[in-house]
Amino acid sequence: MSLRRSHILALIIAAIIGAWVLSGQIGNGDAEVVEIDENGEVIEPTDTEETAARTPRVRAAIFHAESRNTEVVIRGRTEAVRSVQVRAETSGTIVELPVEKGASVQKGEVICRLSLNARDARMAEAEALMRQRWLELDAAQKLAARGHRSETQAAASQAAYDAARAQVKQQEVELSHTRILAPFDGVLDARPVEVGDYLQVSQPCATIVDMDPFLVIGQVAETDVDKLQEGTVGIATLVTGETVEGRVRFISTTADAATRTFRVELEVANPDRKLRSGVTAEIKVPSAEVMAHRVPPSILGLDDAGTIGLRILDENNVVHFQRVQILADGPAGVWVTGLPTSAKLITVGQDFVVPGQTVDVTYEDESGTAS
Repeated sequence: MSLRRSHILALIIAAIIGAWVLSGQIGNGDAEVVEIDENGEVIEPTDTEETAARTPRVRAAIFHAESRNTEVVIRGRTEAVRSVQVRAETSGTIVELPVEKGASVQKGEVICRLSLNARDARMAEAEALMRQRWLELDAAQKLAARGHRSETQAAASQAAYDAARAQVKQQEVELSHTRILAPFDGVLDARPVEVGDYLQVSQPCATIVDMDPFLVIGQVAETDVDKLQEGTVGIATLVTGETVEGRVRFISTTADAATRTFRVELEVANPDRKLRSGVTAEIKVPSAEVMAHRVPPSILGLDDAGTIGLRILDENNVVHFQRVQILADGPAGVWVTGLPTSAKLITVGQDFVVPGQTVDVTYEDESGTAS
């Protein structure tokens, strides 16, 4: 009896499962919906309806190019226009250092004085010899005029006098070298010696730095060097926050062998001598005027090669990837080049379409332009 009941129960379950399977095949909600007309004929879907079902929808706007002055940005540093180590031209012991480190000096001012030693005595000896030779020359010329001396003897007296005068000049130069002078107006930036030190010839006494004007120098890439011109006004922003203006005074004609870059010098005024050498700076020099588009940074993308670009639409609403170059960015948007004068750009949904795909476009305003 129990066996019969289990058979009956199994048949009931099988019937239920079969009915469920059949109902799924016939009335599945995911199955294609078929419409029937009044004559009992099947209504076929139109091409427009099928296309609308599978064409992605995006929003777009038309962006127009504007004229914009481009800038070449150069990383660099400040540098004194002149910095010279003033060296001894004669040897001697330092007896005086009139100028302290950091003080301003004028051209010709004594910055280091050496002992005279026997130089003044040699100078007196040379002057005495010159006076003697002059008397001998004068007497020889008078005797030669009377016929008591030959022209050869008179010429010898003249040569002796000239040699004595040259000796005096030599001693004057030697004495002047005991006073080491500033070669130009500037600041005494370093002084590696003290009173009592003995200076040999060519040893440095001090370093003089010319503080006005000053330089901001940098290295520009070989792709940008042709965009610069000497005499162009540029702006340098120092790492300290200070901004200075100057003119490009030099552009190297030979690239650095290691970096393939060219040296650029921006000359700036420094009347108050606040600038210091070696401070990091960013130089911006205006270059050629170009046509560029200002676009929202959110619509920029990358292609498979990692190149920055935008998804642009042609007249048939087919998606294309257009590579661009960023000129500048700011709160109002990013300035880019590389687009047609008027470009239809996808502004919403660009991440969900691929190049070559046709899309359904909705413009951001009725005129079809960016709002």
